[in-house]
Amino acid sequence: MKQTAQVAILMATYNGAQYLPVQLDSILNQDFEDWQLLISDDGSTDGTLNILADYQKRYPEKIRILEKEIPTGSAKKNFMFLTRQADDFPYVMYCDQDDFWRSEKVRVTLKKMKETESGNTAIPCLVHTDLEVVDQNLLTISRSFFRFSGLDASRCALNQLLIQNIVTGCTMMINHALWELAARPADEKKILMHDWWFALIAAVMGRIGFVDQPLICYRQHGDNSVGAKEAKDPAYISSQIKRGKGNRVAMENTMRQAGCFVDVFADKLDASTQNFLEEYAL
Repeated sequence: MKQTAQVAILMATYNGAQYLPVQLDSILNQDFEDWQLLISDDGSTDGTLNILADYQKRYPEKIRILEKEIPTGSAKKNFMFLTRQADDFPYVMYCDQDDFWRSEKVRVTLKKMKETESGNTAIPCLVHTDLEVVDQNLLTISRSFFRFSGLDASRCALNQLLIQNIVTGCTMMINHALWELAARPADEKKILMHDWWFALIAAVMGRIGFVDQPLICYRQHGDNSVGAKEAKDPAYISSQIKRGKGNRVAMENTMRQAGCFVDVFADKLDASTQNFLEEYAL
């Protein structure tokens, strides 16, 4: 098997048999072909492993299933494990098991990545895109995740990203320069999610690019790890107000993540950035 391609697509699976074939087919139908799909399963007990074995047998040049001794126990840890396996690739993308990729997703994201790098691949870069929010049957709920969730893609400065992540991992591509930083050992208990961690790296040490079009159908169902929340939904607003102590805990978690960031990247931070992070950190 060819061990590298221009783009690695990293998929974390766990009991995803219901939606997995549709997602795999959407990746195989990409109009850009220089990619490999690396998959790490986290101990599925449904038909996921059989589906993966079947697809790997049918597409051995495109699909590689990675083995690990014990399950990681979470999507975050599984994606961090996958990230460390992608050292041979110029670009890395991230993929959930239950979505649907539009055929131009890899091509358009890579085009934006090249624009963001501006010819300098030594600059750590991250590119992400909008998403179409759909129900479990891929019927449209909202054509823009950003508008649906009340997010602003321009809010990508460090002080903004410290308290709110705007990068959705399943839309994300990073270049190798960012990968080298993302693969550094870190206390993963303090990292809130891999996409948030990578966004902070890009904000501090590189660049973030955004594709203002949905390149993925973001499927919503009862088993989503994160999912989309409608910002104008009265029930959602009420729940946020009632969270009280929960909001304080969430803020403290962002402070711990900031402290972890300083621990991992102190050698890369200028004095003013390090002081700012230390003042915020818990």
